[in-house]
Amino acid sequence: MAIDISLEREPSCLIVGAGIAGLMAARELSRKGIQVLVLDKARGVGGRMATRRFEDAVFDHGTQYFTSSSPWFQARIAEWIDDGITEEWFRIRTYEMDARFVSAARYRGKPAMTSIPKLLATGLNVQAGDRVTRLWSENNCWHVSTEQGLHHSASTCILTPPVPQTLELLAASEIEIESSMEEALMDLVYEPCLTLLAICEATPTLPEDGVLEFERGNLRRIMDNQRKGISPDVPAITIHATGAFSTIHFSTDDETVVRLLLEETLPIIRCGVRSWQLHRWRYSQILTPHPASFLQLYDRPTLAVAGDAFGVNGVEGAARSGMEAANMILRSFS
Repeated sequence: MAIDISLEREPSCLIVGAGIAGLMAARELSRKGIQVLVLDKARGVGGRMATRRFEDAVFDHGTQYFTSSSPWFQARIAEWIDDGITEEWFRIRTYEMDARFVSAARYRGKPAMTSIPKLLATGLNVQAGDRVTRLWSENNCWHVSTEQGLHHSASTCILTPPVPQTLELLAASEIEIESSMEEALMDLVYEPCLTLLAICEATPTLPEDGVLEFERGNLRRIMDNQRKGISPDVPAITIHATGAFSTIHFSTDDETVVRLLLEETLPIIRCGVRSWQLHRWRYSQILTPHPASFLQLYDRPTLAVAGDAFGVNGVEGAARSGMEAANMILRSFS
């Protein structure tokens, strides 16, 4: 029997997606007294701010680090450092620094990347492990149904999954949006990332800070989770393939992908690999973000699309997008 969880008493908001954008939006709305329900198809929160354990090793296997291009996000980082969930990992050389960034520091989750979304989700009403399959508007509210047959409703809604998944939901729900907005969303292109998690037979030969990035070849970066402090007892590396390699081989069998990646990796790390897992991120990184922080698709009832495809790329863009979407929701109530 379907369970009807209704938040129709205004003000309220449904947020689809428990990544950094959805969680930042939910915390801001909750802080201002708005009833919020966050839904996510994954078993836990965080999206690509993800940590995985297998055998006796621990890996950050999605987002590896983040930085800041604004005083606003630098202040959020400072808060997370005070909360004990973030610390500086390494610094790039200042002469290599991109002018968009206000700091040469690169930050990581402490003790692992998933620590940040887990703390952000504390105290929020989050229902994970159930995919939203339909969205519709009725009686000046937004309603969703899920794979498990549940029904939820609220007076406003924010969609934060990768844009292709949001477009699929809108199409399956037969929700029409303005052609200019639909075109803008369809123009947002992601590249995939094939990610190899490998337990090493010995300590790999990598820089002291544990990160090595490449300008050519099929590897984008190699990260040493032991030096990073995530897998203190076991040498374990995360290998990200380039977007080009990942696009070509996204549907290739695991053994072939692993063989190709290790052919380039093993001469660099100078040790063997005793076990591995391969993860396929279909929507790893947006190539050209939308310049706006979010898009408002409907005014009454209010519906917005937010996430890391908007504004600045990466964790900062997703966090800022969620906050700006939340502020728009607050203005709609006032």
